[in-house]
Amino acid sequence: MRWLLAMPLTAALATSAAAQSGILRAGGAEFLGVKTYWTEKRDGCRPVISFQVKNTSAEEIGPIEFRLEVVDTDSHSVFARGEASLASSDLPPGRSREIAIGGDRDITPLDCLGDMHQIAFSGIHFTVRLNATIGKDAEHGKIAWDTPMSEERVPAQN
Repeated sequence: MRWLLAMPLTAALATSAAAQSGILRAGGAEFLGVKTYWTEKRDGCRPVISFQVKNTSAEEIGPIEFRLEVVDTDSHSVFARGEASLASSDLPPGRSREIAIGGDRDITPLDCLGDMHQIAFSGIHFTVRLNATIGKDAEHGKIAWDTPMSEERVPAQN
């Protein structure tokens, strides 16, 4: 009986947390504005995730390492990976940075752009997992987990 009473309370708390502005806090950092898209190149499209990270503490939070995995949901395997990092000096107290991390593998131009027989992204089903390791104590945080890849395409910059 206690379990039945706890379940609505848990669901209400989860709903109110999701209704907030989509901000994740971990290790003195705040992560917000997570967006997925594809960079369009001549030989295909590359998955990318972008977000903003802010140092909300009154002191340096230490280095931050980001790990990206793009998962093919049809085969339940990792399609592409990516990494990025910030040094302590790159994120002083109260400051923020925009981060974009691309995967290490492209999809084909046909899958990305389509043609007269196939629409773009028709056979593509990807989700994104983005983790961060923050500070000297190596606190872990999930910034995005099983977030669907959007079909938005952006021209690649050289």
